Formats: sequence, structure tokens, C-alpha cells
Amino acid sequence: MKDGNPYWWAVRVSWALLGGAWGAWLGFGGYLRLPQNADSFATAIVLVFFSLFAWVGLFAGMASGALICGLAETLLRRFGAGIAGAVIAATLVNVLVLWQIAGVIQAKYPGLRSEDAAKPQRERPPGMRSPAVERPVPSTAGVPSGNPCANPPPAQSRERELWNSECR
Repeated sequence: MKDGNPYWWAVRVSWALLGGAWGAWLGFGGYLRLPQNADSFATAIVLVFFSLFAWVGLFAGMASGALICGLAETLLRRFGAGIAGAVIAATLVNVLVLWQIAGVIQAKYPGLRSEDAAKPQRERPPGMRSPAVERPVPSTAGVPSGNPCANPPPAQSRERELWNSECR
């Protein structure tokens, strides 16, 4: 870790930046997939919450990225790996561990993945349509044709008013 080469120093700084960017995207990415409604104050409230999640993700990602890579590089260097191999392996470990951390966090807090909550119909294959719904035919007891308006009007006054309102 005491190598004075500016290239390796920049790579080490990029570990924290990569972790911070990954954490901020994890915290704020769900907001960009939500439908925007300018008529609602809820959009502003949701923006505040997702911004808060982004800041928390930024700092947690920076800390975890620096810690993961620092430990991986230290262990690899201690076991005799050269600086180039240790830095490359630590960067790969950083990407893989941050990817797994993001999966665990999204499984624990599914609200951060708004596309799952907004579009539950995506479980069906894209070309498959939902089955047609058969609507029950209204019971027309005593009506031979199935259409009550095809028959002559009833004799009772109340039934005749209903027949007139429906059939004329």
C-alpha cells in the first residue's frame, strides 16, 4: 500500500469511487423508474427519500469499496502477489462483492427496485396474452329468445316502466 506510483494510487482511489457510485445508484436508481406525476406532492416526497437513500448508498459504498479492496490487496500482497496482480484481483473482488451486496440489499428492501412493484405483469412471456374472461350471460328465465326486448311489453305498470327504460 506504500507504493508511490501515481497510477496505483489512482486505482486505489477508484475503488472507493466505484463503491460510492454503485451504492448511490442502488439508492437512487428506483426513482428513475417510477411514473412521474407532476400533480402530486408525493413525487417530491419520494424524490427526497430516494435522494436520502442515494447519499446513504454513496457513503456506505465508498466505505465498503475501500475496505473490501484494501483488505483484498493487503492479503494478496502478504501472500506474495505482485502489486499489479494484487490490484487487479482486488478490483475484481470489489466488483463481485459490491454486486452481491446490491443483490442482498434489493432482496431485503424490494422498494428500491420499483420496476418489480410497478409492473407485476412482466412475469408472463412477452408474446403471451392473458386468457379471455368469459362473462356470464344474464339469466332470462321465461324469455324464449334470450333478449327481453324482443318480447312484447309486460302488462304490469312497474314492469312496463322498466321495460320502456331498458328497451326504448
